[in-house]
Amino acid sequence: MAEVQQSEGLHNFLGVIDTDANLMCLSAQREADLTVFPLLVEAAKSREPSVLRIDNPPLSDEPVVVVSSPFFDGDVLKGQVLISFSVSELRSSEGAVEEPGFVDVITFNKQGQILSTTVSPKRAKEILPKQTNFSELAGGNQRSFQAVSGDGQERIFSVSTSIPGLVTAVSVWPLDSVAAQAVDQQRFARALPLLMWAASVIVAYLAVNRLVIRHIRTLRRQMRGFARNRRVPSQKTSPDMALELQDMENDFLNMVESIMRDEAQLEDALHEKTILLKEVHHRVKNNLQLISSIMNMQIRQATHEETRMVLQRLQDRILGLATVHRSLYQSEDLGKVQTHDLVNNLIDQICGVKTQCGSRVDVIRDIDEVELYPDQAVPLSLLIAEALTNAGKYGGPDDQGVCELRISVKSLDDRKVSVVISNTSDPHAERSSTGETGLGSRLIRAFVTQLGGDLEQGVEDQCYAVKVQFTISDFKPEVVDY
Repeated sequence: MAEVQQSEGLHNFLGVIDTDANLMCLSAQREADLTVFPLLVEAAKSREPSVLRIDNPPLSDEPVVVVSSPFFDGDVLKGQVLISFSVSELRSSEGAVEEPGFVDVITFNKQGQILSTTVSPKRAKEILPKQTNFSELAGGNQRSFQAVSGDGQERIFSVSTSIPGLVTAVSVWPLDSVAAQAVDQQRFARALPLLMWAASVIVAYLAVNRLVIRHIRTLRRQMRGFARNRRVPSQKTSPDMALELQDMENDFLNMVESIMRDEAQLEDALHEKTILLKEVHHRVKNNLQLISSIMNMQIRQATHEETRMVLQRLQDRILGLATVHRSLYQSEDLGKVQTHDLVNNLIDQICGVKTQCGSRVDVIRDIDEVELYPDQAVPLSLLIAEALTNAGKYGGPDDQGVCELRISVKSLDDRKVSVVISNTSDPHAERSSTGETGLGSRLIRAFVTQLGGDLEQGVEDQCYAVKVQFTISDFKPEVVDY
């Protein structure tokens, strides 16, 4: 603002105010409180330009005329741009009108403030028509009329609109003036000083709008369109655009091209990574199933029952790992596993065994959709596989002869998950036979520790239950050597 003021030399103040008349930017080196001027506060909230006179401005030693123009962010009014001129700069110099008898040219705004005159404001009110209605003069068309002025003399007045809706000019002539005939023909409404002043204001506004504001709005629309829907703007540099704005537009278009190219490369890299991860999980699953098949052949060739049971337990654990990798490569999000599909697959694999009573187990499932990272999905699958194997091995009918296996995976508050696996058992059997101190129990406790959860197990209502509660983790837990 200070640079514009120095380069033009016509303005004593330039600034920007918000809708509360608070200064946001100014050309002066000191601050000022503009909220004490009611007309300026009212103009700050208006969506239309205004021209005001301030007789005691805080940033000038003489009365000034302030021209304000609103600016917007979309359809929202953000404030006004102010340009201040000294009243003395707007006055016509002596002798500018050489017609004999010419009295004065007085300009005023729609609020009735006298903006410029060659005489004093008090004298200007005396030479204007008696009981002047400024709003009526400002709202009327260009015309000339004869009336009695405030000092009682008959005069001819010519009214002309300098800036529609903002500034009106009244030229005053004596009744016997030679120029009175020209005033009647509305020639003095085109008086050169008034036209030059009005034209300079209009040309300045149009020039700023055409050379700067119009191009900035176009650039803003291009940026918004690219930010919202990645629409690449076409380069249509206007020949009348300033070189600085052309550089801005070219830099923006180069940035758009670079961003689109980088995003395409990232999408290709992500696609390749997804394919590789799917292939890795698929190959790991196939390898684990191959190991399971080899073990199955070994089980069939084993001559001792204990050997077959040990191999069968190991095979179940390997199949549990294979189920996790199958869930990973079948999932849309390769970084997470859906517990609903994972647990159901484990149940279908393991729960085909029979209990000691020789009857098939009735499986009751209550499984919620929970997403887990592989760091927790792997120990959870091994935990469930181990618990299901124990249930199939040590389960039995209750007093009513019912053989049931209940599996529950529930999502709780605060990102907690509850896992309960219970099976009916013979109430008269010794609990030591369940192998609570064996390898299976030690593995279950180890898997619970990897999950970072709490373990409870024991007999409830003729059912042996394993209860685990843990919190969903967003990071890889620390590896613990068991």
